[in-house]
Amino acid sequence: MAGGVAQADMVRDLSPGIAVMGGVIDPELSGASSDWGYGVEASADCLLLQPAQGVLRHQLSITRYDDRPLRMTSTELNTHWMFEVAPRLEIGAGPGISYMRARLGGETNGLWGAQVGGSMNYTLDNNVFMGVEARYQFTESERFHGVSEDMDNYRVMGKVGIRM
Repeated sequence: MAGGVAQADMVRDLSPGIAVMGGVIDPELSGASSDWGYGVEASADCLLLQPAQGVLRHQLSITRYDDRPLRMTSTELNTHWMFEVAPRLEIGAGPGISYMRARLGGETNGLWGAQVGGSMNYTLDNNVFMGVEARYQFTESERFHGVSEDMDNYRVMGKVGIRM
């Protein structure tokens, strides 16, 4: 019985969530333009380290952009320092790391990246939230068709999700 209570407390402490995202991704690549992107996000509060005020929240997301000649699938781990600024409204910002598979004109490469971003979430009731986030991603350069290219980009996405 005590193990069940401890597990329930741990899940409550994590405040896990899952969301669907959609918005605009704008690559800074010649010949590519801003277009719709979409993805999913799983998030949870950090159990190892928490500041005296606010909360550190990890966000693992997978997003997709596809506008010829460029296709990108980015897997990111972002940590935002979140603050409640009004009842049920929180804002935050922070860094992240990523790995992206990019296909440019028929050639595919993997690129490591880092990003910085901000987010805002509003809780509609005890479980449902909606939010918006913006972030800029810096990637390493890789050779595509003999030319060194990076896939630096920014995105602005809305999200709707559920917290457990």
